[in-house]
Amino acid sequence: MDSVRAQFGSNLRTLREAQALTQEALAALAGLDRSYVGGVERGERNPTLTAIARLARALQVPPSSFFTGVDDDLHVRPPTGNLVEAVEQADRLVVKFRYDQHDAEYALHGAKRTEYDDVLDTLRRGLASNTSSADAVADAFIQATTVWPDANPSDLWTFIVNRIYCDQSNHPVANSRLNLEQSWKRTSGWALERVVIRHYSQALGRRGVALKIGAKAEKEALLGAIDDPRVVPDKADILVTHGTAGATEELLGVVHVKASIAERRTDDVPMSQALVQAGYLSVFWTMDSKSFPSTRPVNKGEFGDTDGEVSDKRRDFEEHGHFSACFSYNTNTLPTVDENAAAKIFVCNFKDPDDHFSQFLLDAHHQGRGR
Repeated sequence: MDSVRAQFGSNLRTLREAQALTQEALAALAGLDRSYVGGVERGERNPTLTAIARLARALQVPPSSFFTGVDDDLHVRPPTGNLVEAVEQADRLVVKFRYDQHDAEYALHGAKRTEYDDVLDTLRRGLASNTSSADAVADAFIQATTVWPDANPSDLWTFIVNRIYCDQSNHPVANSRLNLEQSWKRTSGWALERVVIRHYSQALGRRGVALKIGAKAEKEALLGAIDDPRVVPDKADILVTHGTAGATEELLGVVHVKASIAERRTDDVPMSQALVQAGYLSVFWTMDSKSFPSTRPVNKGEFGDTDGEVSDKRRDFEEHGHFSACFSYNTNTLPTVDENAAAKIFVCNFKDPDDHFSQFLLDAHHQGRGR
């Protein structure tokens, strides 16, 4: 019976983390106590039939999903088609996937099938383990940028990691009922925050700047000193601090992390304006991911041209200065050319953490911003 409870709890945790939900958030959706959910996940409590029904409804999965693995017969995955295929051709790897009504292809030059398999295995192992789905996605993406440093990071995110995550055959059987497109929207946001932390924290930390996702209490403590109702701690994706960890640690600013420019950008503007007006940094960090369904999709991004029709999204930065700066990891993004722009758009990659983004934070640190 203990093994049944343990397997039930493990499956519950896997399903919760696949949707990027905290225990507290799931408990609220299910109308249960957080400590009760935690006890069930640890295999310490027997859930009642009512609790099982509520948890299943909150996660939008059938109750049977919680019992996967209890019987040996349930270890067998139902046959599914592989939605993503990678074929090595001469000097490139062609990744094939279904994009809306199109049989799409993305060519990754200089890549090998063995490298792709390693990235795929990293994601699969992460999804099958007790780590969070967000960590699994972050691990796979960081590996992809390491083995293919010259590829467009936004393409790796959009056409590789996103596609293999949304392929059901890459998930454990416990995730068989998940809506993976919806799960990706939740998981990917948390994963990108982890990517930023992992790529930059060590290099910045040596020079007195810290990046942290921060618990709710920490966000409230650091942002509470700003007397402005537009500053909502929950909207702070990453906190940037400087000074010594502990009592003397001070807020330098906030990083807004988004996969695309359109993703809740306008929701962040009021808080961003309040931060900037109070003397803090408010940085927009993005993959600038945007493509349209076709047989050979191109990830152009959303900023548009710098010489012709200027998009409203570009004006938010260059003309209106709604954020301190924008850092895009799409090599198709056109950086700001006007030195007098209210806020500049920079283009970065993952080859070296000593780049435009880290230098921008360090410059603010040396200027004593936020103090």
